[in-house]
Amino acid sequence: MRKIFVILSIMTVLVPRVLSQDKALMADYQSQLQALFEEVYTAPTDNQRYHANESAMQLLAEALGQENSIKWQWDFGSRVSVLTAPDKKFRIFTWPVVNDDGEYECFGFVQSLDEKKDEYDVYPLYDKSQEIVNRQEDLLTHDNWFGTVYQELITTTYEGKTYYTLLGSCVVDALTQRKIIEPICFKSTHSQPQFGQNLFRKERNIRRVVLEYTTNAMVSLRYEEQFIRTVERIRAKRTGTGSRGNYARSRRPGKRGKGRLSRVKATAARTAAAQSERVTSGPSIKTTDKKYRMIIFDEVAPQIAGMEGLFQYYVPSGVELAYVFVNGRWELREGAQGRVNNKRLNQDFDKPMEKKAPAYMVE
Repeated sequence: MRKIFVILSIMTVLVPRVLSQDKALMADYQSQLQALFEEVYTAPTDNQRYHANESAMQLLAEALGQENSIKWQWDFGSRVSVLTAPDKKFRIFTWPVVNDDGEYECFGFVQSLDEKKDEYDVYPLYDKSQEIVNRQEDLLTHDNWFGTVYQELITTTYEGKTYYTLLGSCVVDALTQRKIIEPICFKSTHSQPQFGQNLFRKERNIRRVVLEYTTNAMVSLRYEEQFIRTVERIRAKRTGTGSRGNYARSRRPGKRGKGRLSRVKATAARTAAAQSERVTSGPSIKTTDKKYRMIIFDEVAPQIAGMEGLFQYYVPSGVELAYVFVNGRWELREGAQGRVNNKRLNQDFDKPMEKKAPAYMVE
């Protein structure tokens, strides 16, 4: 009994010490990587930037190979995007490197759980976006990746299965930039990531959505609760006008002139009744606004006719579209209304906002 007590006492002392050593090691990795990523962004030449990026790739791969590294909260500011799935099944790192010609190349890692081995594997991401022809249709892997910087990870569920969708954006070159909606999944046999999935309803060949447009334009892509307006046409029931009865009465026996005049009046009455019927019984429009959790984005189209496929001429068309997750699929909806939910901005104009003194003037 005393021996067991001694062992427990030793474990009580050692475990916090091991944990503190792990934290110190990860903090050291964090510090070194921050310096390298700063050089990736600010070094004056291509050689210096790519050399720093190669060093950062090697060091980050080493850090992610450490036990329990999935628990470390990486923070590289705006230099590197780090997204972690809520169930801790995977974590994805992405960042860009720009060359002297203004062209961007993306890099990254996926750290994903191998459930059979109960350990995390690390996969480097290689940007092959310039070589991928069917960029919206192809199923891609970590070594054949449509490079982008992912900014949001959406988790949805259906019938007990979890689906992951990434939203990203990246400058391509001096002429164009792009935004992307991309599902990510993992092979059931191991942890290797697959980019692109048939999750878009009625678009069987689409595995990701790519919006490419001129660098001079602003295109919105976000995941939030917003409104979708549906327009429904309702046709009213026809009602009788009695015009046929007027025409019948006009044919009663009588003087020829009076009968002819009665028929003229009846025709005029019948025409007026028909016009009135068309007005009162024509289709009416009913609009309904309903809130959904959605991926809402601007549709892009060529600014000039005949420029299809030349993305430097693509701009927002003025139409907002949305994907709503329904029964395990992203379903495209028109009539999205990207409204502002801020109550202070939406209040009535006859109730002006209260004016406050600037912060620097408050004692």
